[in-house]
Amino acid sequence: MSHQVKSIALAGIPNCGKTTLFNTLTGNTQRVGNWPGVTVEKVEGTFRLGDQQVRVADLPGTQNLNPDTEDQKVAERVIRGGEYDVVLNVVDACHLERSLYLTLDLRERSSQVIVLLNMIDIAEKEGLHINVEHLEKKLGLRIIPVSAIDKESVQSAVKALETAIEKLPPHGEHPSQTEVMDTVAKYAHIDELYSEVVDEKVDRRANITGRIDRVVLNRFAAVPIFLLAMFLMFWLAIGLGSAFIDFFDILGGLLFADLPGALLGSIGTPAWLLTLVGAIGAGAQTVATFVPVVFFMFFALAILEDLGYMARVSVVADRFMRLLGLPGTAFIPMITGFGCTVPAVMAARTLTTRRDRFMTIFMAPFMSCGARLPVYALFCAALFKESSALMVFLIYLAGLFMAIVTGLVLKGTLFKGAPSYFVMDLPLYHAPRPTAICRYAWLRLVSFVKKAGTILVAAVCILTMLDSVGLDENGVSFGGTTSETSLLARAGKSMSPVLEPMGIAEDNWPASVALLTGLFAKEAIVGTLNSLYATLDDTAAAEGPDEGAGGLDIGGTIREAFGSIRGGMAGLFASMDLLGLGLVTEDAEVIQEEIGADDRVYAHIAAKFSKVSAFAYLLFVLMYFPCLAVIGAARKEMGGFFAGVMAVYSTLLAWSVSTLFYQIAEGHSALWMVVSVLVLGGTYGGLFLLGKKERARTPELKRIF
Repeated sequence: MSHQVKSIALAGIPNCGKTTLFNTLTGNTQRVGNWPGVTVEKVEGTFRLGDQQVRVADLPGTQNLNPDTEDQKVAERVIRGGEYDVVLNVVDACHLERSLYLTLDLRERSSQVIVLLNMIDIAEKEGLHINVEHLEKKLGLRIIPVSAIDKESVQSAVKALETAIEKLPPHGEHPSQTEVMDTVAKYAHIDELYSEVVDEKVDRRANITGRIDRVVLNRFAAVPIFLLAMFLMFWLAIGLGSAFIDFFDILGGLLFADLPGALLGSIGTPAWLLTLVGAIGAGAQTVATFVPVVFFMFFALAILEDLGYMARVSVVADRFMRLLGLPGTAFIPMITGFGCTVPAVMAARTLTTRRDRFMTIFMAPFMSCGARLPVYALFCAALFKESSALMVFLIYLAGLFMAIVTGLVLKGTLFKGAPSYFVMDLPLYHAPRPTAICRYAWLRLVSFVKKAGTILVAAVCILTMLDSVGLDENGVSFGGTTSETSLLARAGKSMSPVLEPMGIAEDNWPASVALLTGLFAKEAIVGTLNSLYATLDDTAAAEGPDEGAGGLDIGGTIREAFGSIRGGMAGLFASMDLLGLGLVTEDAEVIQEEIGADDRVYAHIAAKFSKVSAFAYLLFVLMYFPCLAVIGAARKEMGGFFAGVMAVYSTLLAWSVSTLFYQIAEGHSALWMVVSVLVLGGTYGGLFLLGKKERARTPELKRIF
């Protein structure tokens, strides 16, 4: 080609088929990152155009190029700045009126625009006949019909694209008929164009999509169908994902911890190095356990999206979510948080504006995830007995309430502003495409491992080192598990005065230490309490690292890993208790077996906690600093600053609410009640000031990250 093209940008409105076209063009050459300076996702790949490889980027879906949202700002910057040689505007032939506004915006800002008229075959089936030649003449832009889901059609479009690129004017030179129009003029022009080039042969409401929508969006049937769809999505994402967690956990432990530790131990490696390698391995093992849940979460979301129901979910949930200043699309990440907060945070990227994404991420950790349930079960078995189910229900209800409060607070402080407009074309229903769905889920999984996984490994490594290094009168020791002499335990003991107002006495320091290990994952609290309470009885001794390669049963471990899949799948279909709430209704012996707790831990909990202080402790577990995997995911989605704000906010809220509950319920110090209220007020004020500072920076497109 004489007209040299090295890079191409795909631009289009949401649900126009742009990403489908991108996937068909690029195949397995895709990579995911972020646009420089912002957290909007950048997906790039390559494809062959003529005799050269061309880089192509999937720009964020946007209705126009008015810089109102971060997505639109990215698209505006890329197109106006000429970062790509050619802009391919993907237009949905089934929703031509909605798509053409962006086309006119693109035409005003660049001379290097070619239109790909997607789904024209489907439009014909829907009774829409589009005069492509006349539309091309009126727009003054080359138009290439294409069906993004048909490889042959895409290949033909690529050949036509070569010829079209040759006829593009030089960069910076606009076609003579191009004029800059205001919004009213553009819509009038679009109406005129549509009436001239589109012939509607049949009533589109009579098609299969219209008939289905009359059922799924019916005022009486919409909510039950919606709840069923959410249950099935939750079952697939969390239920099926959880069936593989033990597999990845066991194999991850073997590959990242046991094997390196055994090999290094067999050659006489120093204890400090064994401890370091074990800490890194523990972090990698932790990341591995999130792989199936994250993959199946995005797999489930991709099915709903590809099927065409995702947009309908947003419509049904919009009325309630609007009260919180969020669109209906925020509901899916929220409900996902009941299974695991990591995919909930990552699912927030389906929201169109930065404000909506960040608010949803802040609220998601208050949905009580499955990792917290073993902690609830342990305390319920020790203290609440027959009232266990009620206590857990109240905890879940408290989390939902705090999420709502958080949304109301944030929309008036840190993320103050008008709610995003909920304008959405309802796409046609069609059968999900397995290849596209798997590719989407795989790319998002790789992105999680690269970004959030890196942060998680580093953080878990640090905490594991603190947990493994002991300090006593005999000096420094390495490689032990949590004990009273570990650096982590010492850090936990130093927290005791801070936790005392919520009922955690100084001699109950294991409860403080458990909150630190809960940063790994909330279920780690159970193991820590079990270990440290046993230490108080002088019946547990710290174990060192593996005794060597000879004691490692590799074959047995692999068989155990694969066996866990069979057990997980059997449990998946045997029970629909996705949240695991049935666990809290079992007796102490069953719970002990399920969560791996020593029977002596019940006596210590009963002795160290009252029912009120235990409930306050569980409230704190519910709300405080999210686990490191969540922080890693939040940092990837929002940047380090806002991830830190979220962690500080949730912890201050947890302390204030737990302290206030304990002091009121026990009728103790009025001073601590006042302090709790002041902390809540200070938190609100801090969010308000941060929001004011952020809004002051917004016009210059500066961000605190």
